[in-house]
Amino acid sequence: MKKLLIGAALSLVLAAGLSMREARAAGWHYYDPECPIAVGEKSMKFVAMQPKKSVDRECVALPDTGPSVIVLDAADNELRDMNWDIRVLRAKDETGAADPEADSINRLPLQKFRNGMVNFDQDFKQAGNYVLYVRLSSDDGAKSFEGRHPFSVGLITEEEKYLYMAFGVFAVVAGGVAFVLWRQGKLGFKIPNFSKPS
Repeated sequence: MKKLLIGAALSLVLAAGLSMREARAAGWHYYDPECPIAVGEKSMKFVAMQPKKSVDRECVALPDTGPSVIVLDAADNELRDMNWDIRVLRAKDETGAADPEADSINRLPLQKFRNGMVNFDQDFKQAGNYVLYVRLSSDDGAKSFEGRHPFSVGLITEEEKYLYMAFGVFAVVAGGVAFVLWRQGKLGFKIPNFSKPS
C-alpha cells in the first residue's frame, strides 16, 4: 500500500512538471482570465501580473507589492487611432475613488498605440487600493472615452478572508475533537494524572 501511494505521488509530481514545461513551450496568453474594463461605451482588456513572483494574471488583486506589469489591449480600431492617456492612481478606498490629477503615482506619455496594446512596468511600493485610469481622445479633441479599473495590491481579498475563517473554524473543531478523544484515551495514550504523587 505504501509503495502504491508513493508511486501515485511521484506520478502527480511528474505530470505537473510536464504540463508546466508544455505550457512554457507553448507560451502563455495574457488574458486568462479576461478582465474587461468599460471605456465609455467601448471596452478594453486589462491584466496585471508579477512575473518575478508567479505566472498568475490578475484582474482585481495583485497578491504582493513590488515590481509588476500592467497590460491594456483594445481590439476596437477607433480606440487604436486615438491618443492614450494612461495613469496609475492611488485610490482612497476599495471603490476606486481617486482624482486623476492629485492621486497619480505614474503617468505614461500621451501617445497612440496603433497595435492596440500597451504593457508597462509598475513598482508598487505600498499595499493598498489603486486605479488604472485611461482616457482616449481623438486628435481634434472632439471625441473621448474614459475608463477606470480599481484593483488592490498586497491586501487580503474577500475570498482569502473567508478561506482563513473557514480554516480557523476547522482548526478549532478538529482541536476540540482531538482533545475529547485524547481525554477518553481513544488516541492511543492517556493524559497523565499529575494530582497523584509518583
